Amino acid sequence: MNRSLLLASSLIASFLLASSIAFVPYFSANNVVRAQETENQGEVKHITLIASEKQVQVAPDNALHPGGIMYNAMVFNGTIPGPVISIDQGDTLNITLKNEGQTIHSLDFHAGFGPGKALSGSVEPGQSKTWSLTGEFPGVFLYHCGADGLNGVWEHISNGMYGGIVVHPTNEEPAKEFYMVFSEIYNSADKGPFVGTNGTAGSFDIGKFISNNPDLVLTNGMSHKYVPAVGEVNKLELNKDAEIFKVKPGELTRWYIVNPGPNDGVSFHFISGMLSVRDGSNTANNGFGTQDINDETWWIPPGSGSVIESTFPQEGVYVGVDHAMSDVVKGGAFAVLAVENSTATDHPEGTCVSAKGEGIVCTAAEAETQAEGAAGENQTATDENGNEAEDEGANNNENGNEAEDGDSEVTQNATMLNTTGGNTTANGTMMAGNSTTASASGSEIDISAGSSAPSNAKFYEPPTLTVPTGTTVTWKNTDSTLHTVTSGSAESGVSGTEFDSSYMAGGKTFQHTFSSAGTFDYYCTLHPFMKGQVVVN
Repeated sequence: MNRSLLLASSLIASFLLASSIAFVPYFSANNVVRAQETENQGEVKHITLIASEKQVQVAPDNALHPGGIMYNAMVFNGTIPGPVISIDQGDTLNITLKNEGQTIHSLDFHAGFGPGKALSGSVEPGQSKTWSLTGEFPGVFLYHCGADGLNGVWEHISNGMYGGIVVHPTNEEPAKEFYMVFSEIYNSADKGPFVGTNGTAGSFDIGKFISNNPDLVLTNGMSHKYVPAVGEVNKLELNKDAEIFKVKPGELTRWYIVNPGPNDGVSFHFISGMLSVRDGSNTANNGFGTQDINDETWWIPPGSGSVIESTFPQEGVYVGVDHAMSDVVKGGAFAVLAVENSTATDHPEGTCVSAKGEGIVCTAAEAETQAEGAAGENQTATDENGNEAEDEGANNNENGNEAEDGDSEVTQNATMLNTTGGNTTANGTMMAGNSTTASASGSEIDISAGSSAPSNAKFYEPPTLTVPTGTTVTWKNTDSTLHTVTSGSAESGVSGTEFDSSYMAGGKTFQHTFSSAGTFDYYCTLHPFMKGQVVVN
């Protein structure tokens, strides 16, 4: 080896050895407090999250969007966002995912630490799965749908499948706590400002997603959900039904701000206020991370959450915003009113967070409120006081073990919407009377716009095509997102043996020539509720 390289290596080694005392405090594992290092062994709690698809209103009727904006969403427990889950550092959380939707769903918990803790794995329609994680580190963390092993995760997050889990640190100070989720939506039916959708719901637009051009920024599932109006001289009404956050002047408030994205960060700021940030862990204050004190704006990247503390000094109106101004126009703001008559329980619906040492939801009443938001009649809840709830066998984990009898459980049930349309019944069987006969010269089937939403009336148009042998059939994707044309069905477990288009982007076509008679079922592998049929005579 070259003598100069030997000398350089020796000098570097000597420097690192001499400097190790300085570096150890910053890189040592002792600088991180984990749950098992605390005295709190925690409780066992249980949450059931139910995946389904439904139509929701994502913007109110106002001058920016006359008539409001509708969207074909994917949801947990019937709402965007999913419910806030509250545990203490050291608690064990058993999570059950029930899939009452029509496509594959899954869960990714960012609070999970270690293999098998964060991910549920793919759960097919009608199936459920249970697994556990431990609240190792304090803070607020995102959970979201991971689609089918990340295939389509961008669409499922964009469609509304996300929420937050709060892990309270061992030495947390009491405060009035709120749950707030900023997110984006990419809607094929939203044509921009000053246009509504007139009751016609759109669906995920991959072109807008790729170009990073969201239509709206949602606060807990709706643009301008908590903003009645703006303007002092010239007033612009934004939401006549807006709820307002209320606090007492001088009261310590804690805001769990979650940003599922899927693309953009949040520059969070309180107008007329200051904020302190409690993210991460350290040993100096027993695991309650202090990142920033009395600052103006805090950056929350996509896929993350931050614990924001603020005290509002005098009576008056304060405003929380994403300080990117285009995001404010699109809906990223909420109003806070500091008044002496504020109470401990006057939270807007769904924004209350269960305090340290309490149950998994804010109160039993809060659990009922959240359950009422879930579509369907099987809405049951078990609160921290042990009230029973039906869980239809969902308390079995993937190893076949039942959850412990003493678990604190909330089952917030949501039933899949009746998605009967012109193509299929709710159970996916083909309806009669939608057959089209083609000549031997050829025929075309359109993949309908918005067909990635289960509630869409049409997927393949026509849904059943009758042709003579020798016909070449052309499928054209008129939707904005990826689809496939794959022979067989998801239920049979056999697909693609006759034909398979692979992924088709919007505007692309696929052809197949049918040389023999028979009935050929086909579907989209990304959206298995999309089903069609070719009958060859």
